[in-house]
Amino acid sequence: MTTGRRRRTPEQARTEILDAATELIARHGPDGVGLRKVAEAVGVTHGLVTHYFGTYRALVRAVLERENERKRDLVRARMAADGRVPYAAGMTEVLFEILADERYVRLWAWAQLHGSEGDAAPDSPADLARLVDAMEEGVHSVLPPPDGPDRARIEMVVLLAVSGAYGYALGRRFWLADLGHDPAEPGRDEAYRRALASVLAAYMEGHTP
Repeated sequence: MTTGRRRRTPEQARTEILDAATELIARHGPDGVGLRKVAEAVGVTHGLVTHYFGTYRALVRAVLERENERKRDLVRARMAADGRVPYAAGMTEVLFEILADERYVRLWAWAQLHGSEGDAAPDSPADLARLVDAMEEGVHSVLPPPDGPDRARIEMVVLLAVSGAYGYALGRRFWLADLGHDPAEPGRDEAYRRALASVLAAYMEGHTP
């Protein structure tokens, strides 16, 4: 996506650098890029990329932060389209749809592994506290306490659903192959999603301790 040397405002330059880094990282993975490759793709100097982001690790984190916000926007849009806050199985479906993105999860894991002491941990894509707030409000509008699940139960369902989505996105190809299944087999992902959703629904509805 080389654009050639031209005058840019600081905001344009920063956005184009982020766009190029996002595309290159998606294609080659975080370990296969670097500041010079990003600079070449944008048509700017290595020094300009360093000026805006400092280090490659900081650039990857900036890409991740922007991706996090996009994921949160998708979560909010999906909830709004449903006309309700998804409950149990429906909530799991939304989280998988948004989070089961191997490219994104690997980016998030890279940022976690390459953070230095003193770095703030990268935000989770769903921003769990705000997500739990929304879930709690929606569930309690239908099933107010004491009939509906308390916040601790809703938090646990969200944590389990996010962990299940992350773990499956990272390991599905290797685990399914090791179990003798073709990872590309139609319906394999949906079967996993349904199984996890049924477990979480039972827990959310109080059928398990």
